[in-house]
Amino acid sequence: MELDISGLGIIFYSPAHAAHIGEGEDYLTSSYATDEDVQRHVQSGTIVGFATGTSGQFILNFISGGPPDEAVMKADFKLRLGLHCTGGMVCVRDLYDLLDWEPECPEEQVIRLEDGFYRLTLCSDTPASGVLGDGQEIDVYLESWERLPDLARQGIPTLCE
Repeated sequence: MELDISGLGIIFYSPAHAAHIGEGEDYLTSSYATDEDVQRHVQSGTIVGFATGTSGQFILNFISGGPPDEAVMKADFKLRLGLHCTGGMVCVRDLYDLLDWEPECPEEQVIRLEDGFYRLTLCSDTPASGVLGDGQEIDVYLESWERLPDLARQGIPTLCE
């Protein structure tokens, strides 16, 4: 999935978990701006965001199952998140979409998953150009989990630091 973002991050969510956001609402400023706001969503697996550190073009490769240990160890950047899929679909969008909410998610930004909990492991390397966000690939491993995995409870999850 190719995703061009103007913001500094990406969000994953099932539409059912964003149904409370009104069309045109600035949800980013009102409910997703502080560490506490983001943590509330991340810990419940509803609107799961992470910082990319830059705007740009990202290529997300979705892989079923957990990552090989070697892939995680070799990656320049890595991050683990939890996700609650409801309704069989997950939308992948620019964090800045939360500034002026449009409930309809473009079909090319949808992945189909069985309902349940997932541990997401994100692995990425600095692009060949040396510029983050310049066609940067992110491998997103989707591992079915019995419940939301335990995650760090402080700050905003950040992939590229």
